[in-house]
Amino acid sequence: RGQCNCSYWHGAFGGVYLPHLRNAVYQHLIAADNLLDKLDGRHWQSGEHWVELDADDYNFDGRTEVRLVNDRLLLLCAPAEGGQIYEFDVKSICHNLQASLTRRPEAYHRKVLAGASQHDDGAASIHDRVVFKQEGLDERVGYDAWRRNSLVDHFYPGEASLEEVAAGRAAEQGDFWIGPFEAKLRRSEGRVQLQMIRQGRVGERDVQVTKGVTLAAGESTIEIAYLLENVPSDIGLHLAPEFNLAGMPSGADDRYFLDAEENRLGQLGAQLDLEQTESLRLVDEWLGLTVGFHFSAPASVWTYPVETVSQSEGGFELVHQSVAVVPHWIVIPDADGRWSCKFELAIDATAAESRRKQVAEASAAS
Repeated sequence: RGQCNCSYWHGAFGGVYLPHLRNAVYQHLIAADNLLDKLDGRHWQSGEHWVELDADDYNFDGRTEVRLVNDRLLLLCAPAEGGQIYEFDVKSICHNLQASLTRRPEAYHRKVLAGASQHDDGAASIHDRVVFKQEGLDERVGYDAWRRNSLVDHFYPGEASLEEVAAGRAAEQGDFWIGPFEAKLRRSEGRVQLQMIRQGRVGERDVQVTKGVTLAAGESTIEIAYLLENVPSDIGLHLAPEFNLAGMPSGADDRYFLDAEENRLGQLGAQLDLEQTESLRLVDEWLGLTVGFHFSAPASVWTYPVETVSQSEGGFELVHQSVAVVPHWIVIPDADGRWSCKFELAIDATAAESRRKQVAEASAAS
């Protein structure tokens, strides 16, 4: 089922651009991983808490990736590609939060930019028809200079705005978003950490960035820490690590942002420009999943939807791919040229797990 071809191609019927197809494939693949855990007596429902950290070429690109996994979560990180997280599985509900999509040019975008057909006689091939299912799609075509993963380290100008960042027009001042990091694997009792270090450039300055991703046995929370060294004191660097969360779409009132005071801030497709934020949660009641960002010190946060203009049998349409969440700070170093911050990414799938349990009990009873 994980090899079903529908989500691995793209044509007139959506293919890889349809999130529900990608999600379905990942559901089966994660379920298969869960079965392997169950054979080892380490299934997430077994009550046994464990955590592992290892390295291998998991995506067969000739470079080493790192896997952090416990009884609740699985993360795959690519130190050689900006130290990014490219898979983030919530094992209990078989959901990959990192099943995002990087926007790239498609041949049919030329038709979109040229405008809808004015004389469709109904005889054109399904591949040749130009039908807009929404207004203004020609203004929504956009491409990404980086992969839409998480832990993507941007350094923007201090005056960069949400509008510029969301449109991909903010100038990239650093080389950390794609440059290779050195990886160190650290293990202790019930706890593992991937530490990634890179000496790179921000503008004309040499800066060292160390970032750590920590996972503990039995926990549904990952800890993320940044340490910047050799930070210039005469300019304020603007650090903005980007996260893309997939499978939590916009356009519905039961999918929304919550602040620390439980106030709703709009649907998950909303563009938010928040300052002095201690907590931001993404709630998907339909999926039964909440993803929370919790900052040890207040942070500014941008959010915006990542959308593609895609082709389907009914015409061209806007398709939601992920929610971008970008905490950002103006970096002011201490006397030694150092700056640090910590935050947590907490996953709560209690509602979804409860539903699954009820369905399983009802099925057993019948």
